[in-house]
Amino acid sequence: MKYNSEVDLINTFKEVYFKKNNKRSDFIVFEEMNTNWGKPDLVIIYYDKANLLKRVGILSKYSSIPIFTNLAAYAMFYLASLTKTTLNNLKDFLKVHTGQFNNVLDVLTKRGLVYIYNNTIRIRAKRKVFFIKRIEVYEAKIENWKRAIYQAQRHLWFTSESYIITPAEMSSDISKKITSYCKKAGIGLVLQESKDSFKTVSKPIGRGLLDSYISWKFNELLVDEVLNEK
Repeated sequence: MKYNSEVDLINTFKEVYFKKNNKRSDFIVFEEMNTNWGKPDLVIIYYDKANLLKRVGILSKYSSIPIFTNLAAYAMFYLASLTKTTLNNLKDFLKVHTGQFNNVLDVLTKRGLVYIYNNTIRIRAKRKVFFIKRIEVYEAKIENWKRAIYQAQRHLWFTSESYIITPAEMSSDISKKITSYCKKAGIGLVLQESKDSFKTVSKPIGRGLLDSYISWKFNELLVDEVLNEK
């Protein structure tokens, strides 16, 4: 297959991916998502649909909910690692002034993510507020596969399932070389064999879903996407 740009390659892959998974309704696709350290071509998130819809049902009763900020994501990442903590400890972790901290608390409480009692704060039962099961990330490259591997590696801080996609029009030696580089880098390799066929030649070294603040950003973006559909 000949492409004029990586965008064309990504669009073709996306079409094939949707056809292959057309009976599933538990995933969502985002393009060019800003992770504050690069923008993956595709981010595909699989989630717990039943519990997501329960929370969306609760939030839909309110006229509006506050935007989930980066500070709120850092707060949830911190709180998720603890049984509970004090408000002062959370404020010290975030390193913010009182006004900013109160805004964070407002976001977390109005989005139904935490309990606050006196000076103590803890997250609600995680299965009721965090729904992501897997995060797949894809970088497409027509050429310069070494740069693609570098870009895919940069996403391993928040996902263990990072892939590069490239056309399979290359020599056997080059194909083996790319596969070897991907395995050493801990990322997956997807080759396009024909117009409607993509083959996963090498899978990434899976370590399950990684804890990160960006996972909470994705989680709440998912909530907002479904909420806006109602």
